Amino acid sequence: MQAQELSMTNINRTIDLVAFLKMRIAEVSVPVPSGSVLASPLFHLVLRGEAKLPLDRVEETAAVLGCDARQLFRLAARQFYDEEAIRLFERMLGTPMTKEEQKWLHEIRSTAEGPVAEPSSMAKRLVRALAKAQPSA
Repeated sequence: MQAQELSMTNINRTIDLVAFLKMRIAEVSVPVPSGSVLASPLFHLVLRGEAKLPLDRVEETAAVLGCDARQLFRLAARQFYDEEAIRLFERMLGTPMTKEEQKWLHEIRSTAEGPVAEPSSMAKRLVRALAKAQPSA
């Protein structure tokens, strides 16, 4: 890819992120907390397309904007990496877990007295039954 094409690609990726952020800000009716990343001079540069959203600030930004952190991370990562690299990261890092799945995994790990063994057929049936159980009201 020539330098000019690469530059245009980076501009388009920045435009995608800026458009998403502005859309989310317009949808959020909560005032921006004074100490948050959204109130920072850096974030204003990001909104103008003059700076990249730091990847380590994505979770905080997503929490304040009430959006999916994974989606925002992907948009922010596109400022630094091409789609092929992002797909490679996703393959190497595995399937993302929901907060609920993370809680299940935490319970399993906190209960185990050492390494967790492969689940037996009984354990698999028990987990399936627990996962399908309706929460009591």
